[in-house]
Amino acid sequence: MCSEELAHIEIICTMIYQLMKGATIEEIKAAGLDTHYAEHDSALYPTDSNGVPFTVTYFATTGDPLADLSEDMAAEQKARAVYEHLLDLTNDQDVIGPLLWLRQREIVHFNRFKELYEYYKENLPQPRDNEKKF
Repeated sequence: MCSEELAHIEIICTMIYQLMKGATIEEIKAAGLDTHYAEHDSALYPTDSNGVPFTVTYFATTGDPLADLSEDMAAEQKARAVYEHLLDLTNDQDVIGPLLWLRQREIVHFNRFKELYEYYKENLPQPRDNEKKF
């Protein structure tokens, strides 16, 4: 699943690159991308909207399947919400199309994680308070 999530990042970075392609310095400044330009020109560099670089620490795991799947479901819902906010910020059909596709992927991922969560909840032995899980 991590490789697909990295592909989502690549799609967003590519959209930003394409939107910046041929932009003047004035347009880059007006779009609030001057700090990105100063560090990276128009190169792809995955950050959040605040400029915080992507890090693999976003892929949190505990070793507890139910806890990890809960985290995964929350991440999918947060990503869906971000795509919806990005959709609110554009009327460019070349941007809307990929954002809608990415949003739908987050919904599908959430549903698959939820199915697995329910399966594990029903089928994994539940530890007692004083026993180890495995």
